[in-house]
Amino acid sequence: MIQVEQPIPTEYQKLYGDYAAALASKLDTIMWVVLDRGHKTMILEKEVHKAMVEQLLRSGDVQRVKVAEEVMKRSIGNWEGR
Repeated sequence: MIQVEQPIPTEYQKLYGDYAAALASKLDTIMWVVLDRGHKTMILEKEVHKAMVEQLLRSGDVQRVKVAEEVMKRSIGNWEGR
């Protein structure tokens, strides 16, 4: 099955912009933390981290987009889950 890349959903564009700006000031590696969605915590290079977030956002899958939302919010320090 061929997957067509979706645009970043409109409602997440500001958050993604804030995330990308915050990522620029981080070290070369950053934690991937998605505790509320059952994913494991990892240390990734910034560009890999950003690429994974973009892939999740563009997936068109609601659950994957929620994972990206949690990752972005945790990365910029404004996650209020649980």
